[in-house]
Amino acid sequence: MPYRPRELVIRAREAATLLLAALDHNEMVARFLDVYAAQYRRPGRADRPGLYREQLERIRRESILATVMRIEAALPVRLRVNVTVRGAKRPAKKHKRARNSTRPQRSAARRPNLELAIPFLDLFREEFFVALGRSLEWTHNDADEFWRDLELYEKLNATESSRKGKRKMGASASGPFVDRVALLLDPSLMEQARREAGKFQLELNAAADRVLRKAFSRQRAN
Repeated sequence: MPYRPRELVIRAREAATLLLAALDHNEMVARFLDVYAAQYRRPGRADRPGLYREQLERIRRESILATVMRIEAALPVRLRVNVTVRGAKRPAKKHKRARNSTRPQRSAARRPNLELAIPFLDLFREEFFVALGRSLEWTHNDADEFWRDLELYEKLNATESSRKGKRKMGASASGPFVDRVALLLDPSLMEQARREAGKFQLELNAAADRVLRKAFSRQRAN
């Protein structure tokens, strides 16, 4: 395994910080809303400030869910382990805002390096989600709601991946992020909103990839 536990802890905490910085310091969600309003002449922050603030907060949350899913999927490659991630796993109880996992352990039978890989993956995830929850000042209920939505994303993504395998390439963007953000963005023009939400998801994917590259780019002391 290329990383020692302390190195993984530092990288996981930094990844959570970098993720929120990418969304908030770069104002990704605000720019998405502003560009959409200007491009399609829809109400924006000046026309309906209350609606704008609600959209900003709720789409930001959807964006966190989407980027977390992207990071989850990329972890085995970044940690250089031969494990297929099948769903997010709740971190073990670490402090008063963390929650014990109720999900079954994945079988280690006939999987190369699995007994070694899983503890390292779980360590990174635990530290990442604890740091994320602290930064977002989650309550117990906030954490519960986040995990329910993350598990819903996981199930819907799996269903969508199965459908994509039966469709020709070039089909329109789809998936839980696209559908949920389109409803929040412009429910009266769903196809238009879904198309723009799909483009925004590509931006979020790229941001999540940059977060992991940066978190794993430099040597850090134990």
